[in-house]
Amino acid sequence: MPPRRSTRAKRTSATAGGSDGSGETTSKRVTRTSSRRAAIASTTSDVDVAGDASAGGRVAAKTVYEEDTETEIDDRSSDEEDAEGGAVSATKEAKTKAKGKGKAAGTGRGKTVKKGKGTASAVSAADDEDDEDEDGAALTTVVLWQWKSGARWVAYNKEDTELLEEGFQDDLDEVETCDLSFARGVKYHFDYKALTQTNTKTRKVRSIRRAALTKSSSESDTGYAKLIRKSSATWTDDTGRKKGTAAKAATRSGKKKQQDQQQDKKYTGHVASLPPKMALRDIKFQAALGAQSKRNETRGYGAAVNGNAHAKQCFDKMLENEARLCGEWACFYSSYSLAALLFEVQAAVAAVLFRFKSVFAPLPRLLKKPFDTMGDAQELMANFPKMKGRDHDPRFRAVAICATTSLVGPDPEAPPRDVFLAGYSCSDVKFMDILKELLKSCHVPVKKVTKLAKDIIKASEKAGLDVSQFGGKGCRSGRQGHMLQIFMKRHIVDQFVYAAHPFGVIDKKRMPISETINGRGPINGQVRICAHPTIFMRANLVRMFLYSADETFHQNRVQFQHDLTELLEPILGSDDTREAAARGIHGGTLPDWYDSADQRDHAKHAATSKSYL
Repeated sequence: MPPRRSTRAKRTSATAGGSDGSGETTSKRVTRTSSRRAAIASTTSDVDVAGDASAGGRVAAKTVYEEDTETEIDDRSSDEEDAEGGAVSATKEAKTKAKGKGKAAGTGRGKTVKKGKGTASAVSAADDEDDEDEDGAALTTVVLWQWKSGARWVAYNKEDTELLEEGFQDDLDEVETCDLSFARGVKYHFDYKALTQTNTKTRKVRSIRRAALTKSSSESDTGYAKLIRKSSATWTDDTGRKKGTAAKAATRSGKKKQQDQQQDKKYTGHVASLPPKMALRDIKFQAALGAQSKRNETRGYGAAVNGNAHAKQCFDKMLENEARLCGEWACFYSSYSLAALLFEVQAAVAAVLFRFKSVFAPLPRLLKKPFDTMGDAQELMANFPKMKGRDHDPRFRAVAICATTSLVGPDPEAPPRDVFLAGYSCSDVKFMDILKELLKSCHVPVKKVTKLAKDIIKASEKAGLDVSQFGGKGCRSGRQGHMLQIFMKRHIVDQFVYAAHPFGVIDKKRMPISETINGRGPINGQVRICAHPTIFMRANLVRMFLYSADETFHQNRVQFQHDLTELLEPILGSDDTREAAARGIHGGTLPDWYDSADQRDHAKHAATSKSYL
């Protein structure tokens, strides 16, 4: 943080990265009183504070939390955030240098002592080289700020923690800023005395709290959430009983550790083990080869598509997308019809709970439980021989989708140019039962499931979506087809996609599939994709675009998504109901990164970013 100014007067600072309407972001800090320190120290139901006041009014406070507290940090990974990374890193570096200069004039390296009448000092986020662990490694004290989401505490991003800590160290009473990383341009008011955060636009008030945790410099960067679990020593639960994490750690068995590792794998969706990204020269090479569907391919759209103006326009747009993204992204096409409503409902839920960009496309899979045993293509292929129904087996359908590698090339079952208008689907599925089970998994009360399902069907009919398999009306045009254009980063293709013959049988001649689709062409043939929702909801790994044969629904889809979220208000309208729905989707246990706040506005904001298009 910058060196603290000697004055305690109100101040305004311009900061890059957000907007207050005039092209600049302002962070306004208002003078505070020393009673704020007492307010923070009094929150003993959540933290333990130990310290000794000196003659100068200094108190060294160390705060620790429960090991099993579901404290989280937002792990959103859109390309928009990737683009901001360089600027954020540069800002942090500048702040670190300024912080170092300010400490040079302080009371000693590694600790910052707050000056002022009757005020307590806080342990800073700097390295304390005077303290060492048992192995002689220097200890680092990391300051953490959190906000309360339902019954859980969620950690702010590091840059937001730095902003809050600066106000705290400057002995301020209140802070107003438009420069929070998760809501650029939205003014938030922080009250250090009341320990609250207020969104001045929505008037939503949340509790906040502060912690100072110690970490050895010999450890890897585990992040805020893991650091809290590892560093905690004591805490107080809701009943007021004290617990010791050291005792818990001592009794944890090898089996428990293995279960924890399996849980980590389940919730990251194999993200932690992804292969390295492509080299720049390889990306340039793929870009030079051009659109995947047109590599050494002379076939056109065919008579059916060329005879329909809307269909031809959709195909033109899909090839434009291919040409624009072909350097770093492989492309796949999944045709469907009858299952459309299920995908749309899943997208609406994911937009609210997980910041999924539903305005661009639906979400093929949402429930995480089936992916526990088949979370990638390798596990899918390993289990395939056990499935008598092949890719019609319910276990297969729960995690995978069928797709092809070319928009215009040949396909033994469902070439896109032949099936786009009518769609392609299996009729041996009870779609209404699946919709009801989906709503139940999202913790919709059983008594309300049937009525909510009927209301969703009515909204679908209004939008022009064919819901004839759900007991509703078909679309007026009779064109049930939908084409989901899926772009996946080339470096993860082999982990989630395998080459296939009809019925999902592995096509060994085209394996690994990455070599086929990275080639000079012609490229064609089927694939099966493990549609892990954790991967498919990450815009820096998978991007999707939907094109519907029925022009009415194609034009109405964005509004339809809005209508769906309104209908889902009973399960998505509050922190508690959103958290319950998320628990159901995740099979009972939430991942570290989950945030129970309504993510719709963030998803819409990210969807307008040119980095996605």
